[in-house]
Amino acid sequence: MTFTAATITVRQTLELLDGPFLPVAKGVAEDRYALWLGSGISFGRVPGLQTIIGKVIEYLRSHIDPADTACPFRSALDRALNLASPTAPERARFDISVPFSAWPDTDAIVRRLSTNYARFLDTLVDGKDEDFLLWEAADVRSTYANPSLEPDVEHLCVAILILEGVASTVASANWDGLLERALTKLYPSTNVLVVCVKFTDLRTPALRSTLYKFHGCAVKATANEGEYRRFLVARQSQINGWLSLPDNLGVVDALGSLIGSKPTLMMGLSAQDANIQSLFANSEARTAWPWPGDRPSFVFSEDQVGTDQIGLLQNVYRATFNATNRQAIVEGSLLRAYARQLLPAVVLHALTSKVIALIDLLPGLIDPAGRGMLKEGAITLRNAAASGADGLDRLAYVNALINYVSYFLALFRNGTGVGVDAYEPALPVPIQSLAAYPGLNASGFRECSIAIGLLGLGVLKGWWSLALSKTTDIAAGVLTISNGRRTCRVLLTANSHSALTLVRSGHVEDAPDVVVIQAGELASSYARTPRTPPGRTGKAGAQDVSIASIFSAASSIDELAQRFRMQVSM
Repeated sequence: MTFTAATITVRQTLELLDGPFLPVAKGVAEDRYALWLGSGISFGRVPGLQTIIGKVIEYLRSHIDPADTACPFRSALDRALNLASPTAPERARFDISVPFSAWPDTDAIVRRLSTNYARFLDTLVDGKDEDFLLWEAADVRSTYANPSLEPDVEHLCVAILILEGVASTVASANWDGLLERALTKLYPSTNVLVVCVKFTDLRTPALRSTLYKFHGCAVKATANEGEYRRFLVARQSQINGWLSLPDNLGVVDALGSLIGSKPTLMMGLSAQDANIQSLFANSEARTAWPWPGDRPSFVFSEDQVGTDQIGLLQNVYRATFNATNRQAIVEGSLLRAYARQLLPAVVLHALTSKVIALIDLLPGLIDPAGRGMLKEGAITLRNAAASGADGLDRLAYVNALINYVSYFLALFRNGTGVGVDAYEPALPVPIQSLAAYPGLNASGFRECSIAIGLLGLGVLKGWWSLALSKTTDIAAGVLTISNGRRTCRVLLTANSHSALTLVRSGHVEDAPDVVVIQAGELASSYARTPRTPPGRTGKAGAQDVSIASIFSAASSIDELAQRFRMQVSM
């Protein structure tokens, strides 16, 4: 294997999702997996553990009263530093008269404390609340609830999966509000997420997805300290008693049910905390997942399966995790791509899975083998889109993908891309629910999927090349198609209404390099633009293509492809 979880490309990750982890990718598209998220997905957006430890030590040091030999901050600092097991020379170099960052052994101390962070944060300061170090010294409010924090690749991708209806249950150990912020950014007009921290939150009316923040939420604690501050979990005493505290029982039961009813896809979460290990072990004791099953029950987005994750596998598979099966279980649980690479690939795979499912749902004479070729065409376009991810900053790529899909769908549905300010999913349900989706027959999405398959098939066969539009200028189309002799701008519309909107807005000129692919039947007649002169001008006009017409008339994939090529003059 020539890549690591950090160096793997999105395209290579798709190869894993098409290959050994196809059951996982298909399971996500069917909303079978629960996503379990940890601090790794917020790396770079909020301070890491080592930064927090340094901040707390400096807070204690800077509040020491040198004149008070019994200063509670001095005593607390001594107890906290003892947890790093300092050597005698290191202890001799401690100097509370200078900032902690200037100590010669800062890095070594912080590194050791980061493996013992829960006990470190359990250090008590006389006369202060038990959570004083987290609430005041680490300042969890300004650090994790800062409204200026912007979501990163991982948060945006999970938000897309939620909006697409394939991530209805998410569990997170993170205090920050970055996932919620991503959803607000992509879908500002409507709340689609229930954020559940305590048992009464479970009574909130259901929305598209539920986010279980089982270690608490800094945003909610900042907004309502009296209700949510005590649910911020960081200290060892909290972790040890988390499963049995009466305030937590409702969420514990809900998470136990989640573990037993949905396979787990874990990203950025080390699973080192004892309460997480016990939660999974207790759930599996009641409702164990078999191994091997029809798909991996526990999948880690990591470079290797760590000690704590092996412990989790040992707890959940129990007797099955033996000398005979151990290696196979570990290998089947390791999806060797970090969330920053995995999630964009999962989004592309899930979106394409919907296109593939819709190809099968349009009635017609094309046999399964022919529809299979259309599916290969859709996958070809997906792979081309994935290859573009690795030449860009990953965040820039995801933002470009969001903008393009939003523009494409607004143009397809309404005949206008003006005012696109939200990510609007095509059909916000998992793939097994597409056939029963209300209004599917009139939506044009089945025909649109056929068009996508045909466009990709042309690339696969070498008939033409495609380039996606990099602008929301409708005159540029959603893509260009070229066969070396001519290049055309292509627009896709759901029906005659959206096509007519394009015409009346003056965005579709009567020019030979314009192709309007319409999902439904073509309207009998319409003027392209008020500026077009009446009568024949002797100039070739734009091509109008009806997918519904050519698909219903074709008896084979070859005939369908030939009709499409003729219609687009390629």
